[in-house]
Amino acid sequence: MRHPFTRTTFLILGGLLVWMADFAFVYVFAAVACARGFADVSWFGVPIVTLMTLLASLIAGAATVAVVRRGYRLQRDAAIDEHSRFIGFVTLASGGIALIALVLLVLPALVVSACPRL
Repeated sequence: MRHPFTRTTFLILGGLLVWMADFAFVYVFAAVACARGFADVSWFGVPIVTLMTLLASLIAGAATVAVVRRGYRLQRDAAIDEHSRFIGFVTLASGGIALIALVLLVLPALVVSACPRL
């Protein structure tokens, strides 16, 4: 089976790229909210920074699960060559690491305030 370089690279790194985009969005949003003074705004009793962190991470988690499922299907299919199965395994592993990183990204938003007053 033929594996185009760009497509295979994005498949393998897909979960990590999604995590990286979520990480950048969450921290830039928190920084802007603190700098502009709207971090104290709450929606349904939840601070806006926490809410946006949860929402963005849920979307990123769904995208990462889609990548992990694709890797799982490639890895489990016995009818394809070993090279394709290896690509599936690496995709599955990197997606699993990305899911753990997404959970660790959400935890501080649930525990600490976005803009501590010094």
